[in-house]
Amino acid sequence: MARRFWWAGVLVGLFGCVIQNLSPETRLRDSVIELNEGARWGRMDVASGFVAPPFRPQFKLSHMRWGRDIQIADTEILGMNPHTDEEGEGAFSRVTVRWYDQNTMVLASTVIRQTWQKHKQTFLLTNESIESGHPGLLVIPEVEQSAQPARRQEEYENFEDDSQWSSIY
Repeated sequence: MARRFWWAGVLVGLFGCVIQNLSPETRLRDSVIELNEGARWGRMDVASGFVAPPFRPQFKLSHMRWGRDIQIADTEILGMNPHTDEEGEGAFSRVTVRWYDQNTMVLASTVIRQTWQKHKQTFLLTNESIESGHPGLLVIPEVEQSAQPARRQEEYENFEDDSQWSSIY
């Protein structure tokens, strides 16, 4: 008899753990962590899996410079709110990103406000904006004009003295 109560207690305990892991707070936390850690380490394939399909092109453009022109030093999740609208569908998170611009090597800090939408059993990012700090983190790079590379090539072809290109080794 005691053995049955022990097994019943174990099953109730396991069921409680499973139920707790399915809470909206846990699912939002997991999505926020996975997206931001993926983006921090340049794993945009992982990060974009947590982005809503309509927002994915914008997300890819605004994070295009990460890992190339921008080096992420650290990210910190400041807070999350999984229930913000009447239906409980929307959610918000705030993330601080400390980063280096590779051109200037200056450490900057930016707080990003991320908007999430509940989708089936997870949350997907639907928007992100700069809340405070340096605005350059999510800047979409301008497309270079096609004429500029041709002009640069002409400049290199017109060098008469190649001594500056010789190796010192």
